[in-house]
Amino acid sequence: MVLSRSLSNSVGLNSSVQALLQSKLETYLERKYRISRSHATIDTYRKIVSRFLDFIQSQYKQDFEQFLDTLKQPDADPVGILDEYFTFLARGDKPLANNTIRFYVTVAKDFLNFLGCKIYIEDIKHRFRLPKAQHVYEEGLTKETINRIIRFANPKLSTSILMLCSSGMRISELLQLRIQDIAFEKNPTRILVRADTTKTRETRITCISSEATNALQDYIKRYKITNHLFLRDNHKSDEDYIKNLLVTRQSFERMLQHVRSNIPELNKKNENGRNAIHFHALRAWFKTQVTDAHQSDFAEALMGHKSLKL
Repeated sequence: MVLSRSLSNSVGLNSSVQALLQSKLETYLERKYRISRSHATIDTYRKIVSRFLDFIQSQYKQDFEQFLDTLKQPDADPVGILDEYFTFLARGDKPLANNTIRFYVTVAKDFLNFLGCKIYIEDIKHRFRLPKAQHVYEEGLTKETINRIIRFANPKLSTSILMLCSSGMRISELLQLRIQDIAFEKNPTRILVRADTTKTRETRITCISSEATNALQDYIKRYKITNHLFLRDNHKSDEDYIKNLLVTRQSFERMLQHVRSNIPELNKKNENGRNAIHFHALRAWFKTQVTDAHQSDFAEALMGHKSLKL
């Protein structure tokens, strides 16, 4: 795996230490996967744990086996390790944002608990306080802005934008749609968002507008789609499918970036440095429109959020 290769190259792990690290890591990630059922989430946890172990190696000059021995000592101070890790994340030329630091330290605490340390949030509060979560204002998209993006986009991107705006789907859910998930005979066109593609692992139904329907039908004819709308169909394994999904997601991000770069006034950043125009902003636009036209619970249900009245 990526993590074991990285540490093996930088720390010089022997085969037994590498096998121990690999075993512990995969067991930890498997437990996380049982809850999230998301390969993207597991990939994120893998990278964060890798960074934590890189910190351990650079700060204490210990490989993974030595680190485990240290944790077993009577005078072990895992909370102190987290305190120093917090400092490590916050310093440097490009310190991490507060929300990122909170998440990285929380994952490190969770990983230490998995390794046998008993760390409670109260223990941390007695030693140090995590940075406050930052809530950054993001200017919402307008209908005029979305129309400009669509005019400059290629057929694939424009079709996906129309579908996202009128359905409230996440970009990952959209990319995994198949033709058999689309009920064109319904009015409005109905979309089955399968449980294995959703963040909550629950199936739901949403719809797309007549404009999005026409664009989608033209897209299917133009590209002779027979199964998946946006992914390749020749998946030999789950790993191949996940790789295909990630590559396709990156391709869509590049297409959107190309449109932003060609319209200078649209290529702006929010306060947090993130692009003001991104795929999740289309989902937020959908929620605003449906909430204004109907009511909040209806919007939440279509988006796959839990609401009081479904």
